[in-house]
Amino acid sequence: MKIPRRAFEIIQEQAFRELPYECCGLFAGVQQADRRGEIENTVYEVAPCRNCLYHGRESGFEISRREYDDIGHEASALGYAIVGSYHSHINSLAVPSLHDVDFARPGHTMLIISMKSGRPSEVTAWLRRESGGFHQEPIRVVE
Repeated sequence: MKIPRRAFEIIQEQAFRELPYECCGLFAGVQQADRRGEIENTVYEVAPCRNCLYHGRESGFEISRREYDDIGHEASALGYAIVGSYHSHINSLAVPSLHDVDFARPGHTMLIISMKSGRPSEVTAWLRRESGGFHQEPIRVVE
């Protein structure tokens, strides 16, 4: 995935600000496939969202359907689509959980920032496969 430096910083700031709860948000951008069919999502806009999970926000997140749809419409007006999401994991690894697998559709990039002792300790990105599951993808922060 490619993401602008400022968008990457916004995610880290939100993750710190939302402690002790998981933060979450969506990526607007474009999806491209190379000649081998490998997908790369390029993020142009980041949309911080409210974690509307009623119980368990310390270890999970939920984005309301209304907020998801509103951001999708805004992205479309800019010529983009929702190409992924991000969220934090509190005092745990930056790997997809079972909930994360259920949330993401094929082609969706999921960035996970692990917060340990109140600080970012690891950031990873995962692409949801057509066949199920995720594979880790590189994060390219661009100016």
